[in-house]
Amino acid sequence: MPITPFHLGPGALVKAAAPRHFSFTVFAFSQGLIDLEPIGFFIFTGAPIHAYLHTYLGALPVFLVSWWAGRPVGEWALRVWNAWLSPEQARWLGYQPKISTKAAGIGAFIGAYSHVAIDSIMHGDLEPFAPFSPASPWLHLVSLETLHLACVAAGIIAGLFVLRWLELNGRSSVTGNALKGEGRKGRSA
Repeated sequence: MPITPFHLGPGALVKAAAPRHFSFTVFAFSQGLIDLEPIGFFIFTGAPIHAYLHTYLGALPVFLVSWWAGRPVGEWALRVWNAWLSPEQARWLGYQPKISTKAAGIGAFIGAYSHVAIDSIMHGDLEPFAPFSPASPWLHLVSLETLHLACVAAGIIAGLFVLRWLELNGRSSVTGNALKGEGRKGRSA
C-alpha cells in the first residue's frame, strides 16, 4: 500500500479542487476500510496480502459500503472534531457536520478506486483486474520513491490551496491575518 496516510494526499488535492462536491471524510473512510484486508491477512497469516478488495471488482463493495456507512460515520467524526475546537479555532478549522449524498458518493468512489490504482503500482501480489485477468500492467510504472513523493506533493499542494482559500476569506491565523470569518457553513467535509 503506500501506507494508508500516503493515499490521503491525492484525496486532499481533489477536496481542494472540488470542495463542495467531494467528501474527504468519506474518502478517508474508504482508505481505512480497503486496507482492513491486508491488515487482516497480516494478522492471521503474517503477510500483508492484497487479494479481493484490492481489485477493481473488489473495490465495488468498498465503494458501496463507504458511501452508505461513511456518511453517518463521517458526520459523527465531524461533530466530535468541532466539539474539540475552541471558538477561535472553530472559525477557521470548523466544518459543517453535514455530508451530502453526492459528495459522499464521489468521495467513496474516488477513494476505493484510486486506492487500487495507487497500490497496483507497487504491490506485486495485487492483480487489479482479477478475476478476469492476472495482469498487473502498472506494477513498477514509477519507483516507490516517486510514488510516495507524488502522494506527499499532492497533499502539500492541497494544503497550499487551503491556506490560500483561508487567506482570501479572512480566516487564516497561519499566515498572520486576523480571524474574521464566521466558519465554513455550507462546506461539506
